[in-house]
Amino acid sequence: MDEKEKIIAVLKKYHYFLIGSHINPDGDSLGSELALASLLKRMGKKVAVVNPNSAPSIYNFLPYKDWITSSCEKDAAEVGIVLDCSEYERLEKVKNLFFSLPIVINIDHHISNKKFGRINFLNTSAGSTGEILYQIFKSFPEQLTKEEALLLYVAILTDTNCFRFGTTASTHKIVSELLSYGLNPREIQEKIYSIPFLAVKLLELIFATIQINKKIAWGEITKEMLNKINSTFGESEDIAQTDIFINYLCSIKDIEVAALFKELDSSPIDPTRYASQGEAGKIKVSLRSKNFINVNKIAQAFNGGGHFRASGCLVSGDIKEVEKKVIAEIEKEMES
Repeated sequence: MDEKEKIIAVLKKYHYFLIGSHINPDGDSLGSELALASLLKRMGKKVAVVNPNSAPSIYNFLPYKDWITSSCEKDAAEVGIVLDCSEYERLEKVKNLFFSLPIVINIDHHISNKKFGRINFLNTSAGSTGEILYQIFKSFPEQLTKEEALLLYVAILTDTNCFRFGTTASTHKIVSELLSYGLNPREIQEKIYSIPFLAVKLLELIFATIQINKKIAWGEITKEMLNKINSTFGESEDIAQTDIFINYLCSIKDIEVAALFKELDSSPIDPTRYASQGEAGKIKVSLRSKNFINVNKIAQAFNGGGHFRASGCLVSGDIKEVEKKVIAEIEKEMES
């Protein structure tokens, strides 16, 4: 019996499941866990979706988003399912809810996954965890609902950066079937990728920090920049999201690797908004590559990880010092 068959057997056998994902959830983690929760509920199972913190506001349109909580009756749960999470530490404050359970299932596509589950279903060639979950869905007689199709579509769309990275012929076949449920791709992309006004104002400040050398582009988001935006326009969680900004760096012609360095600090309004547990005072490093550079390897040099072309890490130190160290590691990888 392979890992997928083991998971299917567990889903059929047990009654009460906890589903969770990493801190600061993205479209892949949210779409995957809500889609799986929906399937299990339709099978008559009891499900709790437990995350360490709330989802970004751009995902407010997702069906079943109100199922997500940060606590549950752990004593009655039988199985924990961790999705799109490379290591159990990234579950942060809810990790003990999962790892006190007799069965933990780990479903992921990150090449840096630590295989922490009792059952580990990993497919590093998949562009998203949503793509892996689709294969599990197809093993059940229950047909996908339109809501589940939307959730899986969002998972795949966002983690492949609008189908730019990590896609295969299989990916596009799956997307084709999901779209057949009457989804509106333009409307979905507009909800996720429309840039908030405050992000545009922050982008002005980031552009002033951009440096380019040896096909590497990098920029900064400092606490001073965030404070300037917040004091002028008021606080907004939207400007804390970095994917928008690094995509601009990665789109620069002839650039192979892009890096964004962000100083993490707590918001005076919401201490969990900008920095999660253990992150305040550190530098968040987001890395992207276009073609041949494995940025996961670079991130792992700083105890981070992720995908071949999209990874990240947290590094202690002054932002300029961290930039110097990380850029040197990128240059070393490009020369090897």
